[in-house]
Amino acid sequence: MMHLAEINEVIKASPAIQIQSKITHLQRRAWNVLLANAYNELPNKDIHRVSVAELAKSLGFNSHNEDHLKETLKSLVDCTVEWNILGKDKDEEWGVASLLASARIKDGICTYGFAPHLRLKLYNPRIYTKLNLRLQNRFTSRYALILWEVCFDYFDIARGEGETPFIPLETFRELMGVGSDDYPVFKELNRNVIKPAIKEINELTNFFVEVEQKRIGRKIGEMKFRISRLKELPSVEPVQETFLFDIDDLPAIALKLVQAGVSRKEALRIANQEWDAVDAAALPEDRKDFTVYVEEKIGLARNATSVKNAGGFIVKAIRENYQDPVYQKQLQAEREKEKQAMLASLKSEMLEKQNTLIRQAVRANPELLEQAAAKISSSFIRERLMDYETIEDAYTAGGLVAGDINSILANGLCADLIAPVIAAYEAEKERLQ
Repeated sequence: MMHLAEINEVIKASPAIQIQSKITHLQRRAWNVLLANAYNELPNKDIHRVSVAELAKSLGFNSHNEDHLKETLKSLVDCTVEWNILGKDKDEEWGVASLLASARIKDGICTYGFAPHLRLKLYNPRIYTKLNLRLQNRFTSRYALILWEVCFDYFDIARGEGETPFIPLETFRELMGVGSDDYPVFKELNRNVIKPAIKEINELTNFFVEVEQKRIGRKIGEMKFRISRLKELPSVEPVQETFLFDIDDLPAIALKLVQAGVSRKEALRIANQEWDAVDAAALPEDRKDFTVYVEEKIGLARNATSVKNAGGFIVKAIRENYQDPVYQKQLQAEREKEKQAMLASLKSEMLEKQNTLIRQAVRANPELLEQAAAKISSSFIRERLMDYETIEDAYTAGGLVAGDINSILANGLCADLIAPVIAAYEAEKERLQ
């Protein structure tokens, strides 16, 4: 387990930056720290660990005030957020979730987990920002921290500048966690939220942010923020630069390598050469999946105890086919566990889609319930059906009766309707297996 003191930045998915919630300054900082601590474990572990003392130190408050930390963790579990509200990641589905699924403190150790459907999205985003953890503690305003993250989400490393799209005023309020009743007049919003946030970013970082306003009718309706890097900042202690990598154009293998610390140039070379990037004498006998081979070498780097240059280690491990039987056995078990979890999730999703289509069909044609009920073969289910005045009441109540009726409809009267869903499920199931 890496110590938090050794972690200087967090890789954060674009949709996780663009969230709608009245999340506090401390909550956002705490979530960034917890995500950074868990990042390398996200694909394989449900529960992550960090010492309470380290977590408190990273957040800048007294480690003896455990009640304060407990309240912060509780608030993250209670905090529901809407994701990707600017829609920057066009292929990403809209989502809503709690920032943390659960958390526990025992014997000086904090354990916590993220919601299952968020873990893999957080680990392997196509568009992400590297956020400096030390810099975030300088901000005293949650509005400054949020605006800093949003601006960096559009920063172009090659040009040294970037700009957000025009953001509708109501969407901006959601991003910043400003309620519709808070600062209802734009003049108040500008004075209390926008200007102070920009001022704090410009004073505390070596980047400059400015805003452009657009009127709709006679009122300010939209805003765009521009960010550019300053050449020097003599009045502020130097901070490791934080960049956004917009990596839509990278092949999947190169993306994994870049996120693991390999240079973009080397990552592209390996992705393009695939097995030719491996020494001929070191080529494995089974060369079916180069992606799996690369993931294994990335894992070796993460599990090694004395690796100072992870990127260099990974490149050499790929070229020379480094082996670690203990780790490979562990990795195989973790992959099987992950595969089974994904298969279970896939089946659950298929059944949900199937039942939704069946319910829609029943609403359009209630006679389907009568026809399905006539085919119930289980005496127990038929007895349960008698507990209700009508078949519709039994179906609406859910449970065993509704499940049996759905099964009958799926295998008969509604088979053609749900056939595309079943076909898509079987194809994805075969791919995963």
